Amino acid sequence: MRIAQLFSRLIASAAAVLALQATAADIRPGVEFDYLPKAMPTEPAGKIEVVEFFWYGCPHCNHLEPAVQAWAKTLPPEVAFRREHVLWNGRTDMDGHARLFVALKTMNQVNALTPKVFDAVHRDKIELRDPAVAVDWATKQGLNRAQFESAYNGFGTAALLARAKQMSHDYDIDGVPSFVINGKYKTSPSKVGGGDQRFFEVINALIAKEKAAK
Repeated sequence: MRIAQLFSRLIASAAAVLALQATAADIRPGVEFDYLPKAMPTEPAGKIEVVEFFWYGCPHCNHLEPAVQAWAKTLPPEVAFRREHVLWNGRTDMDGHARLFVALKTMNQVNALTPKVFDAVHRDKIELRDPAVAVDWATKQGLNRAQFESAYNGFGTAALLARAKQMSHDYDIDGVPSFVINGKYKTSPSKVGGGDQRFFEVINALIAKEKAAK
């Protein structure tokens, strides 16, 4: 009986491995992901980079956020994940949220406070694009008011906003949320379909593809 159980478990394990391999093999350019027009530099050196392009005001980004948090906790040390706030020409409704992101990034608070920003914008309907509201809100989160105001309006803020706009163009981001894997592949939940689990399976498969290439 024990031998039969052990054999069954081995079969199940083998099937699981084959299923994972099939997931990696089944992803197709133009279907589950696209190649970027040109490869982009990655950081830090020696790691596989995953970048999420998002907008605090995007309901789809808000919906995906809990899954992003859960997935990020599973990443191995050789994978570096970071977020970038999209900023498109002509979309002035994004400016205030992008400025808030820049301030949080300057203060190294993006990962800690991004879930709270989403809750404030989408659940609590707080207008964080208003500078005075953003400063008050950040202070209530425990940030130093003077330091936040400096990061929000500082000398380098305009340059960081210009960088966000340039990255949105260079990475060919035409919708959010979008993920770029190792400066080569771009994908999104709307492109993959099949729900959040399938989406992160595709991202993990692209990570595995890059890991195998190394």
